[in-house]
Amino acid sequence: MSKNRLLAFFFVLYGGVMLLVTPALAQSEMDLLMFEKKAEGVQNSQKKKNKSSVDISESLTENLSKSEKKKESSNDSENPETESWLKSLISKGTSEIFKEQTVKEKEAEEKRIERVLLNRRSNAANFDISKVKLRMSPKEVEDTLTAQGYRKIQEKMEIPNFIKWRSEELCRQHGVIGFERLNACATMMAKENGFQFVEYQIYNRYITRESIEVYFTSTFTDNLAHRIFYKSSVPFNDSKASKNVYLNNLKVFDFWRRIDLKYGKPDNETEVKWGLGGKKPYLKASTGRLELADPLLKDLDTARMLNEDTRFANTQYYTF
Repeated sequence: MSKNRLLAFFFVLYGGVMLLVTPALAQSEMDLLMFEKKAEGVQNSQKKKNKSSVDISESLTENLSKSEKKKESSNDSENPETESWLKSLISKGTSEIFKEQTVKEKEAEEKRIERVLLNRRSNAANFDISKVKLRMSPKEVEDTLTAQGYRKIQEKMEIPNFIKWRSEELCRQHGVIGFERLNACATMMAKENGFQFVEYQIYNRYITRESIEVYFTSTFTDNLAHRIFYKSSVPFNDSKASKNVYLNNLKVFDFWRRIDLKYGKPDNETEVKWGLGGKKPYLKASTGRLELADPLLKDLDTARMLNEDTRFANTQYYTF
């Protein structure tokens, strides 16, 4: 009796296990079948794509270039977010550039520009007086002023003193005696060696009562203009008559009006001076007078003469 009960229990247990296992096996088989079908579909679609992307009639290079272009277009279509981001960045940048300034920003910008203009200094090296500029040669100055109706009334030739004195000593050693002969000998020697130069020139324009004096450096700096001095006698009249006072005032006004139009506002209003400061070129003005000078060029000329003098100092006077 007990054996029959035990067998019945085993049969019932086996049937329950089978009822639980059979559906699970069926589900797993179904899932496997669906996975295989899906994989097969993907492979077929990939084959179709590959098949459609390859053209047998074309070369390998043409097929590869087509496939690269398709990849780029697919990447662009897959990333619309990137494209929109770039567009928004560009539009934002242009809007930042072209946006209208506020009142405070405009005032701040105007003050900044005003400070820059106030701190800006004129480069007097680019200035001229009656078209005569610094560092012009005597020939260039003469041609420029002659073309404007000026006439040269004086020109002085000069020799640096140390050259003149040493030349006189050499002439004396060669037997030249007498003041005039020594002077002529020294001048001839300096001229032959290229040491004689134009020291200054004076020009007049009688019709307008104007004069210009131009001073030059020595040949150690190519005999160039380092100072230009202009003088006009037009606004000066000692008569106290009302008519003359009135005419003088008109002439003074016209002088400063022309100065303002040509050179602009002075960098130093107290001294009425234009220039970058220091040893750089400058222009100074007073009623009826102008001075344009380059101190640095004159200093350079002096320094080169000192160097030449030092070279002469090494002359061997003695043989012991």
